[in-house]
Amino acid sequence: MMPTQILPIFPLMLSGTIASVIAESQPDLAAVPIIVAGLAAQGLGIAVAVLMYAHMIGRLMQFELPNREHRPGLFMNVGPPAFTALAFIGMANGLPDSFDRDLDGIPDANIIRTFAVIAAIFLWGLSLWWFFIAAVAVLSSRPKYFHLGWWAMVFPNTGFILATISIAKEFRNPHVLRFGSVLSVLLVLMYIFVLISHVKAVLKQDIMYPGRDEDVEDH
Repeated sequence: MMPTQILPIFPLMLSGTIASVIAESQPDLAAVPIIVAGLAAQGLGIAVAVLMYAHMIGRLMQFELPNREHRPGLFMNVGPPAFTALAFIGMANGLPDSFDRDLDGIPDANIIRTFAVIAAIFLWGLSLWWFFIAAVAVLSSRPKYFHLGWWAMVFPNTGFILATISIAKEFRNPHVLRFGSVLSVLLVLMYIFVLISHVKAVLKQDIMYPGRDEDVEDH
């Protein structure tokens, strides 16, 4: 069991994130169906991810941490709750201000936005927990050879940083916003580092070469 096994559900889960981005710019009549569809996709994605988490936790308890070369893949676990937190806030903000589910003349949008922030903080905590597990695992035994799993140190953490910034915006906290900016710079540096390592691995024939595929026995 490796965290990369969550990948098949990622495209569907990110549909909720896409809905949170585009809903706000749509006419009121179209925004609600987009948000409902996005919420359904996001809900399915995070639910499947949680089921996979159960296997991952069981593996960690039974066999301890993965092989040194594959520990960066643990950052995959950071993505689902982080992107879901981001999507919740984005979809709630994308609701029309006049949204009235009960048709009782009292708009429900602000109430939904409040609960979206509460749910986002709840999920952000889970994402932070996985981030610390992955970071400690990698730093305690750094990989020596490049694997494609290194990219997990970039893209899942993007969702974590964006969720942090979104929550900070909701609370109008300038200190956390500045912290989010620092994290963004560090993420860009990590992206450059992984990209350079990837190119070097191809040139050195460590990957994409006969006998050096990702499923070959570790170096």
